[in-house]
Amino acid sequence: MDLSTAAAVEKKGSVHHDTHAQPPEFIQRQHWKYQSMRRADLENDTNVQDLSNWETFTKEKRNIWRLAGAIPGEQVQAACEAYAGGKPLDTTVEDVPFFEHRDFPGLQVVPALLPPETQVLFTSCLMHRDLADPGHKMNLQADYDVPYPPKSSSPTSHRFESSFFLRERAAEEDILAPKIPDKHKQLNTEQALYTKLRWLTLGEQYDWPTRSYAKHATPFPADLSTLVTGLFPHIRPESGVVLMYGAKDFMPVHRDVSEQCQRALASFSVGCDGIFIMARGEDGGEGDNAPRTVAIRVRSGDVVHLTGQARWAWHAMARTIPSTCPSYLSDWPVGTPNATPEEKKMYKKWKGYMGTKRINVSCRQVWD
Repeated sequence: MDLSTAAAVEKKGSVHHDTHAQPPEFIQRQHWKYQSMRRADLENDTNVQDLSNWETFTKEKRNIWRLAGAIPGEQVQAACEAYAGGKPLDTTVEDVPFFEHRDFPGLQVVPALLPPETQVLFTSCLMHRDLADPGHKMNLQADYDVPYPPKSSSPTSHRFESSFFLRERAAEEDILAPKIPDKHKQLNTEQALYTKLRWLTLGEQYDWPTRSYAKHATPFPADLSTLVTGLFPHIRPESGVVLMYGAKDFMPVHRDVSEQCQRALASFSVGCDGIFIMARGEDGGEGDNAPRTVAIRVRSGDVVHLTGQARWAWHAMARTIPSTCPSYLSDWPVGTPNATPEEKKMYKKWKGYMGTKRINVSCRQVWD
């Protein structure tokens, strides 16, 4: 079975869920468990599934996490090279296996799908180019007047000449002034990027207070669309919800039920590891409706593909695991592709930003 075949069983047409429904208590308790667990205990918790080590799984675990197929290496390589504007990858990509959970149909994990150089470019496109575009809504806009960098002369290229990371960390001219001074303090660029930046939306804009989408003029980034459809041809990405996690950040338990269609979702991770949890069933339920949870360690380059029943399931990112960012990304923005000598000099002032961060990008179709 391939991912396109798995997604083909989805029903067509609109779907409606209660966007304000409260999650079951049993997954809330699981979320709190992993959020508060000591790092040493987390590393020894055998209930946390790390699919990058599937070859070491026992027969029993392999019966739960079944090898469901593989994305051909040629397909991955072609998609990543197209994303890079036709630039060849440094290494040849092998077939990438993916795994599906027996008790959570449609929950599929693709470990290490994005090669390291693609992860670096992926991070650079998001955090240099897309973050600097005021058309992409971010959380800071609600409370601050954000002084955006000058518009890039090549907004769709991989020459990142417009970026918040080309600024000094605390220059007076770059201050973010609060819209309500009595409620918020002003922020310098370092405070904004390190401690206050939480999310960015690409394409169709998600409104967090109303938990709904409104059609928006900002196009979904063409290169990211090329990457997503190259890897998952059955997904037509219209919206990307970009979440930025610091060492102590988490995403509470929720369901992705605001879209007006039934289509698969691909969730990309770069940076530090995280603990992703999913649930099915109800409090006090029995049989097929009994409470079930699964905890998965997601690593940089992994993709979680949700389709079928899993598409609408309760889930959460319980925590980020500090100091787990891979070496090829931990110094970012040092290492940004196509940087000039002057840009490299500025990036050194921000060296290590991604060493403390985790970025998750959920790409999805919104409309029928």
